[in-house]
Amino acid sequence: MIRVMRCVAGAACAAAVLVPAGGAGAHDAATSLVFTRTEPDRAPRTVTLTCDPVGGTHPDSAGACAYLADGELELPDSDASVRCVRYYPVELRAHGTVHGTPVSVERTYGCRVPDLPAPWQF
Repeated sequence: MIRVMRCVAGAACAAAVLVPAGGAGAHDAATSLVFTRTEPDRAPRTVTLTCDPVGGTHPDSAGACAYLADGELELPDSDASVRCVRYYPVELRAHGTVHGTPVSVERTYGCRVPDLPAPWQF
């Protein structure tokens, strides 16, 4: 009986070493974001993005996740040389996590939105 208990206890200990507690490794590096674009005369647009696995309502989830694998979630600065003829504020926001790190990015462009990286194209 003691021999059987040692084998069971040994197997349980080996399994505990091989399996991370609660699958923490997979969820710690999760990317999950909500993007919103607000502009005058239009209803706000909101999309979601998840990576690992790739999903959400983003129109190019795979491209956005590929960009975030190598780059950071940033918005380009406004071009100071552009003169506004008409003020047309476009606000872009993203909130959530990238590789498990909480992020919050917001920027309002006054009249011209510069070329945006993949996550911001929706």
